[in-house]
Amino acid sequence: MELYRMSNYKSGGMCINCRHNTAGVHCDYCKEGYYRDRKLPMTHRRACKPCNCHPVGALSRYCNQTTAQCPCKPGVTGITCNQCAKGYQQSRSPIAPCVKVVSAFPEDGFDAALEAQVIAKEMVDGWLKYRLAITSIYKRPPYSRLRRGEDSIWIPEQNFQCKCPRIRLGKKYLILGLDNTLNPNRPGIVLNKHTVVMAWKDDFDERLRRLIRDEHHGMCLDFEKIKSNNVV
Repeated sequence: MELYRMSNYKSGGMCINCRHNTAGVHCDYCKEGYYRDRKLPMTHRRACKPCNCHPVGALSRYCNQTTAQCPCKPGVTGITCNQCAKGYQQSRSPIAPCVKVVSAFPEDGFDAALEAQVIAKEMVDGWLKYRLAITSIYKRPPYSRLRRGEDSIWIPEQNFQCKCPRIRLGKKYLILGLDNTLNPNRPGIVLNKHTVVMAWKDDFDERLRRLIRDEHHGMCLDFEKIKSNNVV
């Protein structure tokens, strides 16, 4: 009030009890937890809108008062931090709600596509080992030691107990998975939750060879085409 008197009653005053979620000396900006809607004048009762930052995905409930962008946790995106960024997937952790997607083909393995018949199985140090008779190899890196004839696939015991994947003796399968033939401890193919194992069907051969031809012509090799049309 003293400043107001000193300015000959022209300036220096301070507004109190700002309404409609505004703040400041002149109630001229939005208070914390709200952002300015530029489509409306500051005097409008809805000029300041709530941030609505996601309670799990956001680092706090306060957003940028100009852009409305909430501060997101790592791997989280969106104005309100309500979705996982590309390359991330949702987890059950409130601390890290989005985690990186694990590649189906990690750096220590190589993609492979082959037809094989299961001829035997045994347990080796907590791993289920199947002996295969490989009849056709559709994809492998040039430095792979995969060859037609007998080879092995390995499945961690915990995966076998949950019957994923389910493999039966004497049956033929299409296997799209990891070529870990360079691993001296488990030579062959190590199967995990990312490996695709499908009961062999007669039309697989033609479809796979067509995909390989497409790849040679510069097209991406998309094994999802094999999995389509209810072939599992």
